[in-house]
Order: sequence, then C-alpha cells, then structure tokens
Amino acid sequence: MALKAQKVSDLEALNQLLQGAMMGGADLKAGVFGLDGRTLILTAPAVTVTFDTNPEGAQQPLTAKQIMDQVNAASAGLASIYQGHLVLQDAAGVTVGNGTANAKLGFKNGAAVVPYAAPGNTAPALVSVDPIQQSGGGYLVITDEA
Repeated sequence: MALKAQKVSDLEALNQLLQGAMMGGADLKAGVFGLDGRTLILTAPAVTVTFDTNPEGAQQPLTAKQIMDQVNAASAGLASIYQGHLVLQDAAGVTVGNGTANAKLGFKNGAAVVPYAAPGNTAPALVSVDPIQQSGGGYLVITDEA
C-alpha cells in the first residue's frame, strides 16, 4: 500500500480528483496566445485537438470557453473549466500524449489519471477524506496509489 496525501480546496475539486479529472496548470482567464495550429493529444481517450483561431491563421488569444468548446467538439463532454483552468475528464481516465499545445495549457506529456475506487478496493483507491479546519480549509484526501 502506497499512501498519498493531497489537499483540495473545495467539494468540486474533491469530486474532480476522485473521478479522475486532470486539471491543466495554466490559468486561462486572460486567454492563451499562440494556440493556432497546435495540438492537444490524448492517448486515453484517443483524441487529438488541433486548435483554430478565427480569422484563420491569426495569432489571437483563445478564451477558456473557446478552448473548452474546441476540445468538446473533438470528444463531447471531455472538457470543462474550473477556476480558470482546463479540466479533462473521462470515465476510464485521461492520459496526455505529446501535443504541441500541452505546455501552453499546463499539461505534462505522459501524465495520467484514473478514477479512484471506493475504500477497501484495489488501488488506486480512496482511503479517507477529512475536512481541514485550519490553513484556509479544504479537505485532506488520503489515497492508496498501489
């Protein structure tokens, strides 16, 4: 059993963690320049998104919503936005490939997440969740990573 402790800020972040969502590290609130023609590649699920700005070829920023919409056009329901970050979630998990847009969106090539099983099941599994009364609140999540 390899235990891992993680702090999450609120119930939404807790649900995303347990359901195997992957949050990009880039803050998209101001938009992202330089995505035109770049790719976000996932190997699980098998999805490739080639970002497009309008007018064609112009290096204009894409908003968080435009980025989310282009990902969801390639795979319905895969992307959402949480606190200005792109979140990718699939029932079987998400694995990032070697796309040219990955770094701009805050995803590491080869990163992978899967949903956590209920306590007592085969890893990766949830062990416990406890509210944090100090340090700004949130939740302490203990998981078994195998």
